[in-house]
Amino acid sequence: MKSVSKNLVIFAGLLFILTICFRLFLSQMLQYKQFTSAWIIAAFYGIIVFIIGWTFGKKEKMFLPLYDIGFRFHLVTYIICNLIAEAWYFFDFQSIYENVITVHLTVFFWGIVLIFHFVLFLITRKNAIKGIKKSNIFE
Repeated sequence: MKSVSKNLVIFAGLLFILTICFRLFLSQMLQYKQFTSAWIIAAFYGIIVFIIGWTFGKKEKMFLPLYDIGFRFHLVTYIICNLIAEAWYFFDFQSIYENVITVHLTVFFWGIVLIFHFVLFLITRKNAIKGIKKSNIFE
């Protein structure tokens, strides 16, 4: 089974660039006490990431009738977003109004959701043979 595809790599690249830009703008807005703008940029970022994931996930599903597409995109998003957030603090790019505890809590709670998603993936995988839906094989 091919676990890393062209669509997933393009999604990861776009997400990496978008997340760096988001962290930069977020830190700047917080530094200048533009808290309402920070909420707006965060909402905009979330919507854009969802749209990009949805778009590349649909493209992926057209070519790979696999059960794990959503989980793979979720896992890549978790890794990229949280690594960039942790690196932001490691290299001391944050504003004085940002707290590293927020990043650690995000990693923790998002990780719990990711584990739940993984359990659902394992449950639904029982209805597949080598990752392909049984209904697609035996039609």
